[in-house]
Amino acid sequence: MKNEKSGRAVRLLKQYFMIVLGSFCYGMGTTCFIQAARIAAGGVTGMFNVINYIVPIPVGMCVLAANIPLIIIALIKFRHSFAFNSVLGIVLTSIAIDLCGILFSSYLPFTEDMLLSALAGGVLNGAGIGLLMRNGSSSGGTDIIMKLIHLKFRHIKGGVINIVLGLTVCVFYLIVTGNVEGTLYTAIVIVTDGFVFDLVLYGGNDSKTVYIITNNSDEMIQEIFRKTSAGATILDGEGAYTKSERKIILCVVRNSVFPQLKEAVREADDKAFMIVTKSSEVFGEGYEDFSKEIL
Repeated sequence: MKNEKSGRAVRLLKQYFMIVLGSFCYGMGTTCFIQAARIAAGGVTGMFNVINYIVPIPVGMCVLAANIPLIIIALIKFRHSFAFNSVLGIVLTSIAIDLCGILFSSYLPFTEDMLLSALAGGVLNGAGIGLLMRNGSSSGGTDIIMKLIHLKFRHIKGGVINIVLGLTVCVFYLIVTGNVEGTLYTAIVIVTDGFVFDLVLYGGNDSKTVYIITNNSDEMIQEIFRKTSAGATILDGEGAYTKSERKIILCVVRNSVFPQLKEAVREADDKAFMIVTKSSEVFGEGYEDFSKEIL
């Protein structure tokens, strides 16, 4: 019982550390690169970025105020843990946006190159939102809208939804500023943000499902156990043409382990038949928890 409590405490500590880190990344990307280059981020923050170029406003505090209705929706639609963590994420990202402006004001802009600013801002924003969502939180705004859409359309990845919603910011930026070049750089921010978001949120979950058909199943399993930490399940199979019985070994491994598995199969039976498919989500022992909230 004591070990379970300490393990849970460590998980919670790690979770909230990642939420703080994600919030800081988002604030840094928004203020130090995107806003400093006078372009815009995606979502609600991007709208206030654009407004800020006309009327100087504290973007972070405005984002916080605008998110109050979405916090209420989160409390109604989602589990309380996600709603609580989202309130934390919204508050921290809002503070981080304005705080970064205060801390780094004398150093901004970090670069005069608009492309570098757009790419750096998109990477930091995407990584920040990805870390928040991966740890059961959000920065509010379109994050919660993305989650609501994802409840209805599970097959659509969050980054794709983010890009579609981000197009509205591009249109708004163009209408308000009339700056075509700035609009294109804003689009680069949004596309980069969406790509990195998907990479952070889903990339760590990517695994491979491998079916191995061999005449040397016992030796194959021993070699797999020796070279990898992967488990295996043995299925009974029969050749459709030869009618001969064969064992089929089923393994699920993370992408980083797959080269060792491939080498194990080659050494045990270089005539084995191996089928490999991509698994974007795997739940169970050693993988994701069924109860974990993820977009």
